[in-house]
Amino acid sequence: MTGAFGNVAVIMVPRIYGASELGVLAITAPGEVHPRVEYVGGELFVGLDEEPDGVAITQGQAEGWSTEFREVVASAVASAAALPEAVDGVIVVEDERVAASVLLEPSRAAARALDGDPVVFALSRQRLAIVGAEDEAGLERVLDLAEELYDSGGPLVSAHPLVLADGAWAPFSWSERVPSLAMRFQRMIRLFSVRAYEAQGVALRRPDVHIADPKIQVLDTGVTSTFATWPKGTATLLPVVDNVIVADPAGTVSVATLNQFLDAAGEAVVRTGLSPARYFVPGEPPRSSRPE
Repeated sequence: MTGAFGNVAVIMVPRIYGASELGVLAITAPGEVHPRVEYVGGELFVGLDEEPDGVAITQGQAEGWSTEFREVVASAVASAAALPEAVDGVIVVEDERVAASVLLEPSRAAARALDGDPVVFALSRQRLAIVGAEDEAGLERVLDLAEELYDSGGPLVSAHPLVLADGAWAPFSWSERVPSLAMRFQRMIRLFSVRAYEAQGVALRRPDVHIADPKIQVLDTGVTSTFATWPKGTATLLPVVDNVIVADPAGTVSVATLNQFLDAAGEAVVRTGLSPARYFVPGEPPRSSRPE
């Protein structure tokens, strides 16, 4: 879409966001300079970028428009190409404009013959997958794609799929619909959460607080879990993980589930408003930042 701002023609293209990226941008680009977005469902949003620089249209910019933001976004996806054909039951969209059009116009997915209600996975900006809710083999192929994208090291959007219900996108209850793939879904969610926390950690870095990074651990049972380390006595922003490793300065190490850790800490530990979520554990600044 081309819009006129003053005497300058601005070309705008749709941009897909996940909640975790917007959470990071709330730190690095708050208030009027935060991207203006339209909510789609689940963790997904669509905004606009200016071409050719890829600069996001901000809340401050959009407030001055005479046209509703959603109308401008709809115009930006109006010229989207047709969806590609399904391969083995899965439609993989690699064009962000087309992907955004599916999120904003669910009828595009509904028009395709799939095995069950359309389920959409916005794995990355360049990989949106659509598969039928009853197509277990197709869902497994999408989970394979999600792992490939994680392994490639690039930015990810969301591990939480949406299903078309009553003409709108709604969270897909995979644990009820495909319980046989529960471990695979849980693994994908944990992989994506680690990547989201990595991006957030960069934005949060400061000398007076330890930013605990989550790590992946595959148990003997094949279950994928996450853990983070708390240097005991150190002020820490702790991510939401399965297990917390408590490292005592004396050299001892103990392990607790997150719930056990929070119960033991009581009211001293506070859940912050960060996205992705973190808990603030009070304490001294990290040793590396303390004066000798």
